[in-house]
Amino acid sequence: MNISRNVLIAIVLVIVAVGIIGAYYLTLPPPTQPTQPTQPSQPTQPSQPSQPSQPSQPSQPSQPQQPSQPSQPQQPSGPTLQTLTIGTSQIRVPSDFYDFVQKAKAGQVQVTINFWTGMSDWEVQVMKQVIDRFQKEYPGITVKYTNVQNLKEQVKAGVLTGDIENTAHVFTWAHDWTGDLADSGTIIALDQYLPVETLTDLKQQYMASAYSSGVYKLHFYGFPWAAEAIALVCNKDFVPTAPQTWSDYEKIMQQWYNPSKNTYGIAYQIDPYHVYPFVTAFGGFYYDDDKNTAGVNTTGTLEGLKFYITHVMKYMYTSDTGMETQLKILLEKRTPCMVTGPWNIKTIKETIPNTVVYPIPSIDGKTPKPFSGIKLLWVTSVVANDKNRLYASILFSMWFTLNDDTLKTLVDAGYIPVKLSILQYLQANADKYPTTLGFAQSVSNSVPMPKSANMQYVWSPVSDVLNSVLTTYNEKGPDAAVQALSQLLNDAQAKILAKIKS
Repeated sequence: MNISRNVLIAIVLVIVAVGIIGAYYLTLPPPTQPTQPTQPSQPTQPSQPSQPSQPSQPSQPSQPQQPSQPSQPQQPSGPTLQTLTIGTSQIRVPSDFYDFVQKAKAGQVQVTINFWTGMSDWEVQVMKQVIDRFQKEYPGITVKYTNVQNLKEQVKAGVLTGDIENTAHVFTWAHDWTGDLADSGTIIALDQYLPVETLTDLKQQYMASAYSSGVYKLHFYGFPWAAEAIALVCNKDFVPTAPQTWSDYEKIMQQWYNPSKNTYGIAYQIDPYHVYPFVTAFGGFYYDDDKNTAGVNTTGTLEGLKFYITHVMKYMYTSDTGMETQLKILLEKRTPCMVTGPWNIKTIKETIPNTVVYPIPSIDGKTPKPFSGIKLLWVTSVVANDKNRLYASILFSMWFTLNDDTLKTLVDAGYIPVKLSILQYLQANADKYPTTLGFAQSVSNSVPMPKSANMQYVWSPVSDVLNSVLTTYNEKGPDAAVQALSQLLNDAQAKILAKIKS
């Protein structure tokens, strides 16, 4: 019995001990939960946690330090921008572009870009001088220069095939190609690669109209480097002072016009571009970019061309109104003046050293406004995915348009500058650049050519009008030419609108 009681007590004690131990374990966290930390393998989400860098918000107490804010300027500019000096210009550029420029200058990078133009022989020689100067400054960049015929078509074809090695990377022409080139994807919008600070600094370097000529549909596409506008180019021995009105000049033409002696009152190339000053003088236009409308048959256009027939063609040699024939008349001193542009000045000066450039005289108080073309450098889209070629192309274009020594070389060759510092240089050296200043004055009175791709539908119909007018003039005289003009313009307007609509 005694043994049984002791056994019983032992059993009770064991049960109590087990209960105590069980109660203790019940107070512990379930052991399965610690395996949950395998869930923190979810912290592969922390790679998302550039958000958890928000936990650096606890470092917000160090917000008083708000120096984390200075890293905010890094967003638009801040430490990501460096100041690049080209000539007298200082331009803020992205730091990776700046680093590329320094490497190119030190020859620590080797890249080749293709530069294409469609220029006359003397211009080609000037371009070669410019390229040599660039390559000496940036030995890491080789510029392969090619002067080609049918420039626009060849560039577009090369971009279409994606032949990066044999296609232009940079090319130049007047700004009116911009709309077509941009819409077709041939050129890149430079503001995709240059921040607003760079564009702001660039804008301050050029004439306002020159910078805006490179802007299309709110994007910046081209760097401007020169301007063109036609003017009255005269032999100063025959016309020593600028005619103030067209009536003044018409008196001079009347004295000179004598077909039997092969002398004429004026030499004038007839095409839509060259006759435009007389269209604008009467309020006419071919195409309005802002209103997106054609005006070939407006009253102003009609009246301007009527005036041209009766007060300009009347004193011309009209059997051949092409540039070469008309220029020859001036060079042979069979006329006192020719309406032409800076592209012919070098040739004219070789024969007529005493050449002077006057604005086209006013007509009854109305100012003839010629078209102006701003020469732009564009970068083609074939380099968009080749960072070194892209940066080299942008650098070459930027340097070309900003380097003062280079631009002075271009001015000496007869180009009309658009960079403000060079225009100031021009004015300070007026005696050295009389013809260039004359063209610069014409540019200031000009109307920039439309950039819209629709303008490509305007040139040919207007050219057909002028050819028909010329034929009628030669066969039946000025009255018949004037009589035919209205219907010809209506037909041209209808053709243009149909092409735009289609």
